[in-house]
Amino acid sequence: MLRIHPFVMGHLIGAVMTGAIAGAFISQRVAFIAGLALLGGAIASSLICQWRPGVEAAGWKLWAVAVLANPIMIAALGFMAYDWQCVLGLHRGWDCLVAAMAIIAACLCLLPPVGGLLWRWWKNRRAAAT
Repeated sequence: MLRIHPFVMGHLIGAVMTGAIAGAFISQRVAFIAGLALLGGAIASSLICQWRPGVEAAGWKLWAVAVLANPIMIAALGFMAYDWQCVLGLHRGWDCLVAAMAIIAACLCLLPPVGGLLWRWWKNRRAAAT
């Protein structure tokens, strides 16, 4: 049987839930697409976290690597760097729609690793109690 580390499982479940909840404010189709997109980013991020720093690393290291290794976060940071005037508020209008969406995507990428850390903490707590 395939054994998945609690951090990875919590990270993946947190990504699907975050994407589905955020997308549900728009439509069911967007909820499905956002959930799958964040799941794909979380899978790539979890693979990198297993390699470095390891899934048993300190929480702050694991969270930082999980956030910064997410391809969605990397793309969002790239779009924000490209439209830096919109991010700083120097330029406004419909031209800043992509920058606004990138900011939202970057904020959504911050949440799933927290779910992974909470799930790892919960599983370790239960294992220590038994």
